[in-house]
Parts: sequence; C-alpha cells; structure tokens
Amino acid sequence: MQEVKSVAPVRPVITTTRSGRVTGTAAAIAAATAKPPKVGKPSFFQLPINYGAVLMSRQRDFQLPFDIVQAWKVGVLQKRREPEPFTKIRANIFVERKRRIETSPMVCHCVRPPPGSGRIGCGEDCYNRVMFYECIPSLCPCGDQCSNQRFQHKHNEDNLRVIWTPQRGFGIKTAEPIRKGSLVIEYRGEVISQNLCLERMATIYKKNKNFYFLEYEKGEVVDACQKGTNARFVNHSCSPNSQIEKWLLNGEMSIGIFASQDIPAGAEISYDYNFSPFSGAQKQKCRCEALNCRGFIGERGPTKTKSAGEVVTQQQASASKSRKAKNGKRKAKRVSDSGEKGPPSIWKPSRSFLWS
Repeated sequence: MQEVKSVAPVRPVITTTRSGRVTGTAAAIAAATAKPPKVGKPSFFQLPINYGAVLMSRQRDFQLPFDIVQAWKVGVLQKRREPEPFTKIRANIFVERKRRIETSPMVCHCVRPPPGSGRIGCGEDCYNRVMFYECIPSLCPCGDQCSNQRFQHKHNEDNLRVIWTPQRGFGIKTAEPIRKGSLVIEYRGEVISQNLCLERMATIYKKNKNFYFLEYEKGEVVDACQKGTNARFVNHSCSPNSQIEKWLLNGEMSIGIFASQDIPAGAEISYDYNFSPFSGAQKQKCRCEALNCRGFIGERGPTKTKSAGEVVTQQQASASKSRKAKNGKRKAKRVSDSGEKGPPSIWKPSRSFLWS
C-alpha cells in the first residue's frame, strides 16, 4: 500500500526591495497591506431607562392606535359588502310549463306620425298602452316609431348601482336622472307555482334570510332568489318614487319597475312592497324613514304622520273630528254584545308566505 504524505500549504512569498517596493503575488500583497476593520457604534438605540424600563417590562393587552379605531368606526376600514351571487337572465324562465304564445295579438289604431314631425307613435292615447299591452313590432301601424315597446328593447341598466344601506341592506341607486313614467328595470326570475314556491322555502331556501318573490299572476310566482335581475334589490318605502306595473307581451306578463315621479341622480329606487304576512308570520319592521312611514311593511292600520315633532294616527285624527261635531247630531245607538257575532275572522293558509 502506497503511503500518502501530507504537504504543508505554501505561504505566499513577499519581498521588499531596497527602494521599499513590495513584490509578490497580488493576493499576498493585498493580504499584507489590508487594514483592520473599524469597530463602529452599535446601530440600535439604547435600552430605555427609568420609567421607560417600567413600561417595557409591564404586561398589558394589545390596543389599536386611536386613529385606526376611529377609521374603523366610521367605516373606512370595513370590507366592501357584496351581494350573494345569482345568475342574471334576459327573460323569465318557466319551470313547470311552457311559455305561452298569443295567436291573435291586439293591434292598436294609432296613426304613424309623418317624417320630420318630431312626434312619436303610440303615445298616451294608444289603446294598447292604456290596457297595459305592449305592441308587436311587426303588427303596429307606427312601425319603428312605436314607443310602446319598452320591455322588448331590453332597457339599459348601466345607470343603476347596487349599494349597501346600513338599515335596509342592499339597494339600487341611479347615477342618472330618470323621467316620470320611464321603465327603470325589469323584474325577472323563474316563474313557478305557489306550491313549488312553498316547497322551495321549506327545502333549498330553508336557511335563507332573504327571499325575492313577486306575484306573477293567479297561482304563480316569480322566484328571483337564484336567477333574476338587480331589480330584486329595490327596497320598500312608504313614500316610494317608483311602482310595479304588469304588462302583457305576446301572451305572457312582463313585470317592470316604473318611475312614478321624476327621480334625480343619486336617489335610491324604491316602491311599495304591498305584501301581507300569512299564518301568524311576524311583521317586518319598516325602515324606510319616510315621514308617512306605516311602521311595518304591508301594514294597513293607522298611518303614522310625523309633523312638528309629534305623531298623530288616523284614529286620533278621526276622534278629534268627532269631538268637534255639532251638538245636535244624533248619536248612534250602541249595540249590545249579547248574542251578536263579531266581524268575520280573516282566513289564513296553513303556511307562512310573503307576497310582494
């Protein structure tokens, strides 16, 4: 076996001439002439002393700075709320039946305005418009000048914004002014029967907090919970600026929200839900904050009217009028309760349901 000898490392040789010049390899010269590193001051601050040391050693719960707490209270740091996702559709979907098609549509007797007159066809005196019936483009005498085809033109909804309101949840606000009588947005969804609607409420919508139902016609409902338009976000108001209108179009209903007054830009769209609670369902408190708020959505009792810091109900108003009646007015006779039947009780179905 061959023996391996260890070899000592060769140190770089540096020589100095008589003139003081250093000769040798570059690495050797750099190592020999390098200056030792300077020891600088520490880069961290000095530890606190006296009361500062007490503060550093005391244990306490973490607290956010004052400016961050104030920003959170005013809502600057809150996460933007987004509505629950749903599928937007361009027409109603009929789940349990096929779409009806009218075989003999109604034709108005309007006269086509002459070219260049600046007038529009099928105005307020149009027979079809008066009866809430949309004209068929191929049959209307006014042709392309007919103005009674708002649902068929697929109204532009780019000026509407979905907003969050602290009291009423999501709502709809317009970015542009809307003229009185204009179609704001169409209410679409799945057209189902009342029985299927009740079944969905007991199954797939059992855990839902919000329901988007609108009466289509007798025995049928428009369900916009899963499929529909942003019209489902329009809130209720006891003093609304819009109203629901049902128009007949080619054999089926088209439901739209129309402006009942001129609506300025930046205003929230609202209409009167006008639904009734059934089967002992709890009434929903109204949060529209209107001066004539009825207190509850769908309430048909005494209307509250806020004026000059006081609230007067219709019953109190009628009582004050009766006290001011003439003394010579004959008083009505009181009817004894013995053997008399009261007013007929209101019939309620076996399941709770809310109609819009």
